[in-house]
Amino acid sequence: MKFHGSKSAKGFTLVELLIGASLSAAVLAAVLSSYIFLGRQFARLANQQALETQARRAIGFFTQDVQRATGLVIVSTTPASPAANRLDLTVPTTTGISTVTYYFNSSLTAPTSVTISSTTVSMPAASLTRCVTIGTTVTTLTLLRNISDGDLSAADGDLVFRYFDATGNPYDNNTSPYTTTTSYLPGIRQISLHFSTQIVTRNQGTTTPVQRNDTSRLALRNRSFLQ
Repeated sequence: MKFHGSKSAKGFTLVELLIGASLSAAVLAAVLSSYIFLGRQFARLANQQALETQARRAIGFFTQDVQRATGLVIVSTTPASPAANRLDLTVPTTTGISTVTYYFNSSLTAPTSVTISSTTVSMPAASLTRCVTIGTTVTTLTLLRNISDGDLSAADGDLVFRYFDATGNPYDNNTSPYTTTTSYLPGIRQISLHFSTQIVTRNQGTTTPVQRNDTSRLALRNRSFLQ
């Protein structure tokens, strides 16, 4: 007895299987590439939003402190103040007077120790730190991280405090720390802050564009100081 299969029953040839597998792999590769691209885009946007949030917070604190300040504090020891990377302000509080210190650590990798009102404070790398001294108590807050203008070089103006006289003429602050603090201190009437930030994620494709931020020239509050 012989059995004969239906003539209409057919299978896939090896060539057809190879073509189908190739097409499926191409579709999966395209889907995977799109998924990775979108993931990197979302991560980059999240990093950029984080930088913008930090910048708004730092500018808000800086504006409030400068406009409430009754004067500048001279710090002659290293690091000196006022300088391109350090600013010390006398700010009144409800219970007395506080000293608000802004310090920029320009090292890209290493924290540094800075003396703030006889207290040693560790400043994170590539960051702007705000220290408030009331009595003998020093509280710190890191306002900005990832300070960089994109060239991965430290101490090249990624963050700068600038000082102006009554007519808006700037003082030269290309050298830090200053060597003529007592001579120009009475002439300082306004202060501004300029900084660049960037989150760098090597080999991940989520590095953000460099964000540059500049405040307007802010006048110190103390009327006798401004006369």
